[in-house]
Amino acid sequence: MKRVVVGLAGLVFTVLVLVLAAAVVVPWFLPKDAIRAELVAQIESRTGLRLRLDGPVGLSLLPGLGLSAENVGVASAGGQEMLRVDAVDFGLAWSTLFGGTARLTHISLEGPVVTLGGGGQAPVQQAAAAPASPGFPADRWSAATEAITETNAEASEADGGAGASAATLARIGVDRLSVRGGRLLQADGTPMLEGIDLDISLPSLTGPMDLEGQVVRQGVELEVAGQIAAPLALAEGGSSELDVSLAGADAEIRVAGTASLTGPGALRVSAGGETLAGTLQAFGASVPRDPGPFSLTADLATTPQRIGVDTLTAALGPSSLRGSGAADLSGDVPAVSGDLTLDGVPLADILAIAGRGEQASGTLGGQVRFAGRGADAATLLAGADLSGRMTLAGGEVSGLPVPGALGEEAGARTIRGLALAVDFSGLDTPVTLTGGLTWRDEAFRIEGSLTPALLAAGMPAPTRLRLASRRVTLGYDGAFSTSGGLDGDVVIETANLRGLASWLGSPLSPGGGLERFSFSGKLSAGEDAVSFSNASILLDDTRGEGEGSLSVAGKPKLTARLSLERLGLDPYLDAAGAPATTAEAPRVPGGEPRGWSRAPIDLSGLSAFDADLTLSARSIAFDAVEIGPSRLNVTIAGGKLTADLGELTLYGGTGQGRLTVDGGGAVPELSGSFRIGGVNAHPFLSALAGFDWLQGKLALESDLVARGTSMFEIVSSLAGTARFDFADGAIRGINIPRMVRGLTVDTLLGWSENPAQKTDFSALGAGFEVARGIATSDDLALVGPLVRMTGSGRIDIPEKLLDWRLEPRVVATLDGAPPVPLGKGESRDLQGLGVPVIVRGSWDRPQIYPDVKGILENPQAALKQLEGLGGGLVKSLGAARDQAGGGSVEDALTGAANDALKRATGGNTHIDVEKVIQGEVDDEQVLDAVEQGFGLPQGFLGSFGLGGGKRQQQQQQPQNAPQQSP
Repeated sequence: MKRVVVGLAGLVFTVLVLVLAAAVVVPWFLPKDAIRAELVAQIESRTGLRLRLDGPVGLSLLPGLGLSAENVGVASAGGQEMLRVDAVDFGLAWSTLFGGTARLTHISLEGPVVTLGGGGQAPVQQAAAAPASPGFPADRWSAATEAITETNAEASEADGGAGASAATLARIGVDRLSVRGGRLLQADGTPMLEGIDLDISLPSLTGPMDLEGQVVRQGVELEVAGQIAAPLALAEGGSSELDVSLAGADAEIRVAGTASLTGPGALRVSAGGETLAGTLQAFGASVPRDPGPFSLTADLATTPQRIGVDTLTAALGPSSLRGSGAADLSGDVPAVSGDLTLDGVPLADILAIAGRGEQASGTLGGQVRFAGRGADAATLLAGADLSGRMTLAGGEVSGLPVPGALGEEAGARTIRGLALAVDFSGLDTPVTLTGGLTWRDEAFRIEGSLTPALLAAGMPAPTRLRLASRRVTLGYDGAFSTSGGLDGDVVIETANLRGLASWLGSPLSPGGGLERFSFSGKLSAGEDAVSFSNASILLDDTRGEGEGSLSVAGKPKLTARLSLERLGLDPYLDAAGAPATTAEAPRVPGGEPRGWSRAPIDLSGLSAFDADLTLSARSIAFDAVEIGPSRLNVTIAGGKLTADLGELTLYGGTGQGRLTVDGGGAVPELSGSFRIGGVNAHPFLSALAGFDWLQGKLALESDLVARGTSMFEIVSSLAGTARFDFADGAIRGINIPRMVRGLTVDTLLGWSENPAQKTDFSALGAGFEVARGIATSDDLALVGPLVRMTGSGRIDIPEKLLDWRLEPRVVATLDGAPPVPLGKGESRDLQGLGVPVIVRGSWDRPQIYPDVKGILENPQAALKQLEGLGGGLVKSLGAARDQAGGGSVEDALTGAANDALKRATGGNTHIDVEKVIQGEVDDEQVLDAVEQGFGLPQGFLGSFGLGGGKRQQQQQQPQNAPQQSP
């Protein structure tokens, strides 16, 4: 810019000389073309600039000396044009010819265009004197020039030097310099100022210069006014007082004080306006909310080596800014430093400027210290040393755009008690964020960190954020970039997912589980989908990792592939064991109400979304059951869930199956088909149902359907078929052959379990028809070395009760009998005793006792077989038969039993065996009678297990009836 000013001053001086020369030579009728050529040559030689005169050149004598030209351009040697003018007109007072000050009456520039940087970097060189144009009388030109020089008492250089001397410029004055329709452009042609209309008065270059006019910036008209006390001194490196202002768009900027390009200066810069919104709107910008009036005042102390801001104060509405700073220009690279203090910035204004519509309260403040070096803004920012603290206090934001799932009430859309503190100490160290807020009456703690130096360099910066309350922790661990990109793990943790959902206004259906939950994985969001990868997931007893996506275009759909370390189902089965709300009469004789939960089961949530899941689990656990590595595919569509179990490892065996749950209707419908084999029965059944009196290898097939709105309704509607087969196992706790051979008084009272006893078998199987929850079988078969057994009965699944009649057939010893199952084609007719056995009661503790009435349906055959087996009671019955003669064998057996009891007790007992056989006497009466007959303390025989089966059942059933098990 300085080169432009100096160039214009030289141009004015040269034109002045030429106008004076023209006044002398015009009478000689010099040709205009010759004048144009000589004018170009003289200006180029004296200024080092290149002059273009493409339009006509005119000279006038009245009312004063004048020179005009059109289509003029000025450029540095070898550079593009830095100035072009549509028309220029110079006027010179006649008094200039008679000595004194060279007074220009006017300089008018029409349509000037100034391009910053247009002169390029070519140095200003002194051009060689151009030869006079052909036909131009060089001697007359020289004479005219000498006359002007003598008149002004100035001696020009003999070779036509590079420019006017300072003494000569000091004697030049301009009454009026007018610019109309000017433009100021950047080097690339972008307009900076347009519509420049200025009037400048400079009677003497050594005196003050006054200016006024207007310019247009981005379509906004700005008024310019001011005075420079000593412009020539300022241009030559001295100092000058100045007072310049620029006003428009409801704002004003003013610079006043002492300025110098080479020495010390002191300036005050002030700015202000009635409304920031109006000022911004004038320049095409807008804010949703007007923050109010604004002002700025800065006191500058300048030298060529340093620019200092001694005091800086600014205000915007209720906000204020104070500070100081300096720029050191003495080194190769400028260095800046400063200190700023911010107070009372309304959070509402920050949100409004950011284009947010939420209502807010609270204020921001803080202090920032900065220092850095750099030749440009990017370098300066990259190496800046920033430290300080920014705070937000008393914050409240309402009208937040909260998803409907989190509630529509005002409390869900409002944050209260927002307090934040941002601490930073250099760009290379992490910026830390601490604070808190309250949402839905829940206090949250905020913590975070970010490294700004990487952001300043255009690189992603490590970022950590945590928002934690007693209910939930939300966070992000990863990287953040200035483009808004995120690359990291989203963290969600809660100790009670069910409670969290209820607190958020979306309560889940009653049930177990859904408590501890955590998610950590990469999360990316698109317009219609959210995807996650490398995710670690924990839900109750289930933990694993996987990847997937959630589409929200239309009905939500979850697609995922999950690899689970453990799939724990216990928390979700608790509801099935809830106490029944309504008691019903037992559906099996001798049973008690032991129903499943009648709590409603709502599967309508399956209609809310679709899913396609591929799951693998190293272990699956429910209750005491532990399943090994398994794989299944789960699909949910239209409210229907289908789970295909392609691989199952279960207690040494394997299996597969399919489960379908249709929750799209008013009443859920279920179906399942499963095949398992090679399972170790004892640990499996013990873990599954507390059914621990069978062991062996189990194979199971089932095809079942059910429907209902509670667990009780579902098990009560079970229908289909099922079959189980045990191989190479045993019935634990009872030895059927020994039990039958050892018939005594206690046999009449029921058999008790003896953990040390068992009945071995090579095969045990049964097929079931299931209807209304009751599984019925008539083909139960057991094959063992000493026993063959058939049976029929039913299992009441809703009531968890058994009702079976088994018919074991035993032999006296292994002698003459095969110790293993009979071979193919071998007769199944055994010569052993058939003792019908009743198994009745709850399936976890059933009664097991001989059907004595069934034995006596054929007393003669029974007695013959009993004689071969022996036993104290049997020997007495054999003797009674011999005494009976032709009488009733049944009466003889009954009478013999009564006689045996009388002899054994000395006639003190009052028990009738016939009544015992007919079931008319209970266990306790029998034991009491025997203890009375033998003179034993009451309860003595019971302490040895006599009558344990019936007696324990009678004692426990009233207690067990109200209990429920899963």
